[in-house]
Amino acid sequence: MANVLFISESYLKSNTNIDENVDIKEILPAIADAQAMHLLPALGSALYDDLKTKIAAGTTNADEDTLLTDFIAPMLTKFVQMELSSDLLFKYRDKGVMTKSSENSQPVDYTKMRYLMDRWDNKAQFYKKRLIDYLCGNTTLFPAYLQSPNTWDVLPDTDAFTNPFYLGTQTWEEKKEKLKLRGSL
Repeated sequence: MANVLFISESYLKSNTNIDENVDIKEILPAIADAQAMHLLPALGSALYDDLKTKIAAGTTNADEDTLLTDFIAPMLTKFVQMELSSDLLFKYRDKGVMTKSSENSQPVDYTKMRYLMDRWDNKAQFYKKRLIDYLCGNTTLFPAYLQSPNTWDVLPDTDAFTNPFYLGTQTWEEKKEKLKLRGSL
């Protein structure tokens, strides 16, 4: 079940400016990374694993389909675009790390690529906030979102935008209390 994707190659290419000729071998690692690094923390282990199981079995309900289509898929597409920005520019070859180019195009420099990555990250964070707000407002539809996980599981984020500075820790009980204050519990 490790290979369950929350978005497909066709969805990604239909909803982004990723060219049709980009090989799926280039895309799959970026989708897997976006799911593990960005979606898992947004959903928490319990809901993430529950959805993965239901997607693999084809047994999602209407509420989960709405969650997947309207909230998860838009967020993942932006995170995948961010991940693919550098993945598609640089290739690891036997002679070292190379940049791709062709007769009709030139690869962008790092500054322009960083601008694109920041742009996709900002958009992805917007969609992540929408996802988290939706989950907090609809906890009765997704009880796994608030399940108290094992100590080794990932707790769901309650805020989308993150701060690179360490501001202390927050326990699961503190997160639950915050959700109560937001009217989500």
